[in-house]
Amino acid sequence: MNLSRGWGAGVLAAGLMACAGWATMGPRGAAAQPEQATNPSPVPQVASPADVQFAQSLSRAFQQAAARVEPSVVNITTRSERVARDFFGRRFRQEASGLGSGVVITDDGYILTNNHVVEDATELAVKLYDGRTVDAEVVGTDPIRDLAVVKVKTTGLTPARFGDSDGLEVGQWVLAVGSPFGFDQSVTAGIVSAKGRGLGIVSDEFKDAEDFIQTDAAINPGNSGGPLINLDGQVVGINSAIFTRTGGSVGLGFSIPARLAQAVYENIVHGGRADFGWLGVEFEAKEGAKIARVLDSSPAASAGLRVGDKIVKYQGKPVIDVDQLIRSIQFTPPGSEAALEVARDGHEVEVRAKVSSRTDAEVAQFGGKEIPDIGLTVVTATEKALGTGEGTDPLGAYVVDVEPGSVAAAAGLLRGDLILGADGTAVSDADALVGVLSRTRTRVRIDLQRGQMRGYTTLGR
Repeated sequence: MNLSRGWGAGVLAAGLMACAGWATMGPRGAAAQPEQATNPSPVPQVASPADVQFAQSLSRAFQQAAARVEPSVVNITTRSERVARDFFGRRFRQEASGLGSGVVITDDGYILTNNHVVEDATELAVKLYDGRTVDAEVVGTDPIRDLAVVKVKTTGLTPARFGDSDGLEVGQWVLAVGSPFGFDQSVTAGIVSAKGRGLGIVSDEFKDAEDFIQTDAAINPGNSGGPLINLDGQVVGINSAIFTRTGGSVGLGFSIPARLAQAVYENIVHGGRADFGWLGVEFEAKEGAKIARVLDSSPAASAGLRVGDKIVKYQGKPVIDVDQLIRSIQFTPPGSEAALEVARDGHEVEVRAKVSSRTDAEVAQFGGKEIPDIGLTVVTATEKALGTGEGTDPLGAYVVDVEPGSVAAAAGLLRGDLILGADGTAVSDADALVGVLSRTRTRVRIDLQRGQMRGYTTLGR
């Protein structure tokens, strides 16, 4: 994915070389002869054995790191097809192909890559390190965090080893491995240029929650989904984006931290879906990030958070306001650990909490219903469930989860949609929706509200 937002300027650096003239005094008096100025050619400096040895050791470190991860890096090719309309409204099919990379996670074929690599793909092929090309299928995707898991039906693969992305330091050597422009197993070297970058690649809503690693290791189209590794050959990031004005690398590449990528993988493969994070706290309206309530049996309660605590940092980032903090919590994958710094009784206290699933919490709290055959999970919509008040009167069925690739996803339903009717029948709550859908086995019109807009879509079963 290219980041091309029209900002940034090229800078010409003018080098100034100062030349100093040295005056040499010869014999004084009439017999004195002027000396001839000479400009001898500079003698090249020969590298010392120690310098050569240091350079060779660094080169060997690059070689060994690349050799450790290369068997775990794959090339992903995709084909997609969509229906479009020409100027006169006539329908036609458009085909497109794409290139990307991936990282082998298990020896039986689970592979981690970017969501934008496989998004809308109708055909998916993976070229393995040994040269074989095998078909693959998408297991699950996480569009918000731009990650996806694919699966190939083969065994004996070499899983990558993961390292500590949180422990990375600015200036640390890293390598990017992947298939830029289709050139398999390409390795580039650079350093960590910065940490904690927010780019708003998928949605500006979560820009202040993003945590990209910035590197000047060359990343080009086709590198997406490939690993960023440390000198131990451990994966510390998944290469995801570049800032470019030319289409190629200009030394501004961005990788998703391994900590985040691993948590999303666990969510998709073992949890069955990508989900938002939840801690179980409510905040005072005009007191910044000051906790007004800690829900019983919540991650916040287990971590020891208290009413009156004011959260000042989340995952190492200063908390600007409550909205930013809530987005950051939601962006954290369930099952991962969140580091919080809170102000309590005049002191700063560090707290670590294991983030839970917001969908599971909503289903438990508001009477959720899962409809597996269409890939939809809804809860009864009330003011309290929608976060707009304290009312408990039913207002419809609120969508809390849509399974990727499902009937509901194909119909364009999204988390946050409020379903008001189905098949011509008013829907007052989650049970009412389930009842209508259980009686209907063909195409069903769904009336819904999204934000301030009302419309409809059709479920084609």
